[in-house]
Amino acid sequence: MPRYSVTHTTCYEHASFATAAWQALHLQPRNEAAQHCDAFELEVAPHPADLTSRLDYFGNKQHIFTLREPHRELTITSRSLVSREEPVLPMAGLTPPFAGISALVSRAVAEEDFTLEQFLHASALVPLLPEAEALAEELGQGLDPGISVMDWLALAGARFREAFIFDPEATQISTPLAEVLLERRGVCQDFAHLLISCLRQRGLPAAYVSGYLLTKPPPGQPRLEGADASHAWVSAYIPGTGWVDYDPTNACFVGAGHIVVARGRDFFDVSPVKGLFSGGGGQTLETGVTVEPAR
Repeated sequence: MPRYSVTHTTCYEHASFATAAWQALHLQPRNEAAQHCDAFELEVAPHPADLTSRLDYFGNKQHIFTLREPHRELTITSRSLVSREEPVLPMAGLTPPFAGISALVSRAVAEEDFTLEQFLHASALVPLLPEAEALAEELGQGLDPGISVMDWLALAGARFREAFIFDPEATQISTPLAEVLLERRGVCQDFAHLLISCLRQRGLPAAYVSGYLLTKPPPGQPRLEGADASHAWVSAYIPGTGWVDYDPTNACFVGAGHIVVARGRDFFDVSPVKGLFSGGGGQTLETGVTVEPAR
């Protein structure tokens, strides 16, 4: 199984001294069927006295700390060693027709897993916009009603990638989804949120996945968009199959170069670094991510 080294650095710089900081982090990669986090270390400067960790509601490893030392700069660096292999994708013909997915999902929620319900409704950063529902219709226009869910995802995802422009300067995390729809440009977080809104309104449970991409792809393979920062994609639940991850930014099913960190309803649930400061005036934030084969 290939192994990858991941370094993620976040640096806050304040205009004046901050007297305290409260931070919650999602930086440690998950252990899953096709992935195992072999080693993880977290370095915080200045060093907090109460750094701790827990599993959150969605099964992600979360680190929490409080810093009560006055500081002008806070640096958070995580280093991970991850074994990751190519996920096994279901054969398209073995997944159900997309046209009848709502009924199958309703049965799955009632008889198998009621927690799927939370991935069908609006969440903090994924409103169920009428424009997103119209986009879902646009993405599926002309497709055979009997097409399998896997084939629908592949074809609709390719159309999505053609319709939207990856532009790191176009949006911020606070940019409303309606604006992304109007301008048709954004970054991976925007595209994941938008496709989630589309899928939920078509009756398919959809989750938000945060993670990383291999910075330099293997020889002969194209470099994927979003490889220099935290990445994001979508996970869709297919009755009878389970969760399948799809990357709308790069119009592909997730592969060995995608490293999963956290899963939730949207970015708000799994933000890599989130918290509050006391004092400090204005602040600037710089982040950096490197993912490369482990030596």
